[in-house]
Amino acid sequence: MKQIIVDLVSLDLLGRHFAVCIYGYGLMLVAGFLAAIYLARWRARRCGEDPDVITRCGLLSLVGGIVGGRVAYVIQHWSSEFATAPDPLTAALDVTSGGLIYHGGLILATAMVVAYLWAKRLPVRRYLDIIAISLMVGLAFGRAGCLLNGCCFGTACPADWPAGMRFPMFSKPLVKLTGGLGGFSSHTEEPSPVYEHQFSLGLVQPDERLFDPGPPRHVWPPRYLHGRLTNDQVAELLDESRWEADFHALAGEDGRISEAEWRHGLAAGTGLLRGSENWGQAVLHFDHGWDGQLDLDEMRQYLEARRAWVMARFDVNGDGVLDPSERAAANAYLQADLFALASASRSLLVKPAQLLSLIGALVVAALLWGFFRLRSREGQVFALMAMLYSAVRFLEEGIRDQNAHNMARGQMTHNQITAIVIAAAGALMWVVLHYLPPSAGPTAVQRLAAKNSNLPAGKARHGRRGTT
Repeated sequence: MKQIIVDLVSLDLLGRHFAVCIYGYGLMLVAGFLAAIYLARWRARRCGEDPDVITRCGLLSLVGGIVGGRVAYVIQHWSSEFATAPDPLTAALDVTSGGLIYHGGLILATAMVVAYLWAKRLPVRRYLDIIAISLMVGLAFGRAGCLLNGCCFGTACPADWPAGMRFPMFSKPLVKLTGGLGGFSSHTEEPSPVYEHQFSLGLVQPDERLFDPGPPRHVWPPRYLHGRLTNDQVAELLDESRWEADFHALAGEDGRISEAEWRHGLAAGTGLLRGSENWGQAVLHFDHGWDGQLDLDEMRQYLEARRAWVMARFDVNGDGVLDPSERAAANAYLQADLFALASASRSLLVKPAQLLSLIGALVVAALLWGFFRLRSREGQVFALMAMLYSAVRFLEEGIRDQNAHNMARGQMTHNQITAIVIAAAGALMWVVLHYLPPSAGPTAVQRLAAKNSNLPAGKARHGRRGTT
């Protein structure tokens, strides 16, 4: 899993935060698109068709694939992911962190390509056969992106599974091992999809310092964590007389502490903040005005709550005072490197759904490649792709997590139902093709020759399969 390939910089523009990064998922989408276009252009030339038409169809497929795939994903996961988001529309439009359903993209992309070919009076069936293999190659790259992003993961598997996979709590680039407090985009602060899912079910339990016990109960994002600390973490907690003076030294003229001022205090590591304080926890539980700032009373409540917790945990003899050994234990606990703890946290073993999906797409592509020269009618390759891919996807759903299914009881996922529909459409197309001419029409070269000789294109000589 590597959600971010290159982390460049973070920008604050017009009051909004943007991360300038190269994401693994997006990179694989681009690489898959380029590979699919190159392969389809090569096959188009071999079939006597114009490669530039393939490029235009590819652009339509890209738009249709992303829009259709995203719309299908949003519809399926609206209540669980988007309805409760602070900005549902922004969340729905954000595809950089994954969230595309291939069936939705396939349907819309195919519709747009067919409409374009029909409008240009081009041999639709031939072009569909040409791009069918490329669709599977592009899907394989997409599954590689899913693996890098950690989405579309499999169900839990026994510990002795040789192909089982563990996913980290956070993608490696997100855990700043140097202890930096750099900015992060909103979705890159979240735990990996696998870990977050298992955590929500209580299957994994990270170190208590890495999450807020709640309610609400959630894992802290990396920007609230810290590296190894050396400062005395309990000095300020034990000296209540210093709180007010240190607060005013850190707060701005408005008498409140903002997140920027809090970060400044953490970086200094002296006075009110010693390094282990958690801004997220302070704001979540003690910012009673919900303005993103803490006044003196709110800060006092936060520090008193921390002090009470430290005393309850480390005052072993219950005398209300931390003796040297108890104080050392408290400091060791609070000074621990939270980035290291987060880096060591892993999910339970899950089935390699993304990897198996990638292999399945490549196997379908190989079968279509071999069948291409054996087809008796143009359009059969695309019809076979619809049937083969739907069968593979139906089986893949059986090893994926998140979508409830139980075949013994006839309970299927949305994608399994869609797979059945697409497979039926492919089978129907196969049958209909037997009532159509074997060839979809003359090739581009033959159409041009007919045009130059002032003959109808249909009179031009062409082979049975429309290939050269």
